[in-house]
Amino acid sequence: MPEDAVKLTPTVLWAQRKDRLLITIDLPNPEHPRVNLEEEGRLTFSATAGKDGEERREYEVVLEFLHPVNAKDSKISVGNRQVFVVVMKTEEFSGEHWPRLLRAKGKVPHVKTDFNKWVDEDEEEESDRDAAFDLAQLRELSTYEHSTYEKDFYGEEEDSDEDDDMPDLERI
Repeated sequence: MPEDAVKLTPTVLWAQRKDRLLITIDLPNPEHPRVNLEEEGRLTFSATAGKDGEERREYEVVLEFLHPVNAKDSKISVGNRQVFVVVMKTEEFSGEHWPRLLRAKGKVPHVKTDFNKWVDEDEEEESDRDAAFDLAQLRELSTYEHSTYEKDFYGEEEDSDEDDDMPDLERI
């Protein structure tokens, strides 16, 4: 590919928690991805990508975060359709939601909110509890005796003999 070829900018999706940023770089079949995260709050990404059967193109994006980040504890995962980066916030800025992702104010066309991962600040603790739910706990329910569930709301047995002796209907 010629050196003067225009590099494209991939779509970046983001969400946050009090202690981290969830960054998704949406790019089909990335080859040779290069991701660099700096403590000052700068993420640089470049890769060659393209759909099967199409020409491979160069992609590049630089994100200047609003605050410094903890690059050492952050994680990067490269998949077939996207690059996922969990950026840990520094202790100084952890515990609160940032008002925006980037230092620059205003709308950036390639940076969008990831509503699939977004959780409102006041609902975050509830969401964390839901995420921690373990399906293995459901198996424990099967070990309880059925007699526990045979009582109705008022604590009486559901299968009461009183219902068996109903009088016959009278003809009027």
